[in-house]
Amino acid sequence: MNLPFLSIVFILTWIISALFAVAGVGAANTLIPIYYSLGIPFSIAAAAGLLLNVFSLSTATVNNGKRGRVLWKLGTIFLIPAVIMAPIGAYIGIHTPRKILLWIFVAFLGYTLYNLIRGRTKEETNKFTGNVKGYILGITVGAIAGFLGGLLGVGGGMIILPVLALIEKDYKKVSATAGYVALFSSASGFTSYLFLLRGISYDLWLVILIGGILGGFSGSYLMNKMKTLYVKYVIVSIITFVLIKILIGMI
Repeated sequence: MNLPFLSIVFILTWIISALFAVAGVGAANTLIPIYYSLGIPFSIAAAAGLLLNVFSLSTATVNNGKRGRVLWKLGTIFLIPAVIMAPIGAYIGIHTPRKILLWIFVAFLGYTLYNLIRGRTKEETNKFTGNVKGYILGITVGAIAGFLGGLLGVGGGMIILPVLALIEKDYKKVSATAGYVALFSSASGFTSYLFLLRGISYDLWLVILIGGILGGFSGSYLMNKMKTLYVKYVIVSIITFVLIKILIGMI
């Protein structure tokens, strides 16, 4: 791949992954269709998205963990089923027609957008805080998030985030914990793609790796300097744009 193309990928990866790292989720759900629109095959783009999540969220998780914002025990309840299901999703994703994957991706983005706009209510928070049913729900959601994360290359953080928001009141802890879960779910899915894919572009992955690391550091820094509400509005705008772009391209 030529230098101008890789430069565009690097800049987009850095900026968008930094914005999503503030919310505690990977940027793959937005960057995968962007990578695809740039001419990168969907399976390669999905694997690249998972790689991006691994490095952007690892740096963010280290920083957030040092500040005591990661709820390790609660996050692990989501994490274990997510890690188990991610390779299954990745395997099915490799053997599924692109158009079907794109429709699933549209549904996933729509779900994400709905939850970001809807937010949460006090009644929902009280219903699940400290409730065993909330943890059972966490295991179920973790499994679904891991499967979809492996299938679509998105890590599952956006599915886990709204459920965590029902259990924990501190939004910064919710964001940091969602990032912790999505980190390991993404790593599990990426490892599966690594064994299943052919024609891997290592120069592309190197650029994404560097952009993801810088984005993770930038995002965790921003989370401690500004209100996440403002960044949420930016994320909503980005997801809306990508969702419309995919739908127009499928017509």
